[in-house]
Amino acid sequence: MLSREGMRRLAALMAILVLSPLAIASPEITVSISVERRLSDIDLGINGGEISPNKSKVIIFGEDGYAHLLSAKNAEDESTDIRLERETSNSLNAAAWHPGGKSALLVGDEGTVLRFNSTNFALGEAEGASAMLGKDIHSVHFTAGSSVAYLGTGDGEIWKYYADTFTLIDDEADSRITDIDCLKNKNICVIGTLNDGLAIIDQADRVSWISNTRFHTWVGIGCEDPTMNSCTGFASGKKTAIIEIDTIDITKSELGEIIILGQLNGDTIADHQAADSSSIIALAPLGMVRWNQFTEEAYLMFSNDNATEEDVYLGGDSYAVAWENSEYTGYLVTSQGRIVSFEPASEIDEGGIPDILVILVALCVPGVFFGLVYWNSPWLQRKYANLFRRNKKGE
Repeated sequence: MLSREGMRRLAALMAILVLSPLAIASPEITVSISVERRLSDIDLGINGGEISPNKSKVIIFGEDGYAHLLSAKNAEDESTDIRLERETSNSLNAAAWHPGGKSALLVGDEGTVLRFNSTNFALGEAEGASAMLGKDIHSVHFTAGSSVAYLGTGDGEIWKYYADTFTLIDDEADSRITDIDCLKNKNICVIGTLNDGLAIIDQADRVSWISNTRFHTWVGIGCEDPTMNSCTGFASGKKTAIIEIDTIDITKSELGEIIILGQLNGDTIADHQAADSSSIIALAPLGMVRWNQFTEEAYLMFSNDNATEEDVYLGGDSYAVAWENSEYTGYLVTSQGRIVSFEPASEIDEGGIPDILVILVALCVPGVFFGLVYWNSPWLQRKYANLFRRNKKGE
């Protein structure tokens, strides 16, 4: 049943639909892309990457223990690359920088936990990693301003890493821990899983699972706005939802309304940090969307059609990691090892306002038809967004 706020939004939307002309159009892209180079002539099998806290370096990782360091500002410049020695033949699945930026953890299959030293670029097995032997580790993240990291395994276990010691803190889930992110202003983290919903870890390492979140396949968590005690969950089906965190009693944390990103081909597979408290949402087939946690608005960066127009082989490649150096400007690295730059599209550069991709899923059955019309109408989306902003200002 819809809340009072949900009913108000639905009424506003239906009023716009009834009184306004229908305008259906494809979403506008917000960036122009260009393939700069390839890291290798072969498919590297890159699984992901993480940008350093000072935004200067990006560590990428992948199959067969592949690890490589790129310049975040000049990723197209091969002379700035640092290839790291292979310390394992296992797949590396995730990485996290220590908040101080002097080291990073890389984790992977069969209990692989490697520590990267950014001073001498050495990569070696982390102390105490034998405790993780046999575990396929798929996610890792440090809490803000501390040396505590949380790791998630393929069979749903959550581990704590601190002072070269690994401690199991929760094994309630059965499915893969897909992502971990933490508030920027408190040592509280959010866990996403494939089939077991969302969980919160508090500062005492207590884990609380959020009710009614098992119905979605969570593929990413973004806690990008340091002014908010909330994060965004990203799920397959092009779904997003705000996770409201009660920092005093995490058992009272709640999932907000499910929002679906309309007008898109493909599906959501991952997310990474963007500039100004935003997230980059990765799509498959290859494409990207920009999500702002504060405004709860999403904009298409580029679609798979745009990627194919740039390079037919790029269109058949897949997302590994992307980052912004400033709003709508940055780089994408693909799984095969292509480095792609992006910059604001000419319309955005000239001050144009792109189309919002958001539609609220919380429409009752009589509203389904109206929802489908709204989904395909950028003009109606802008009207609704502007109306809702005015209502919020008047509260």
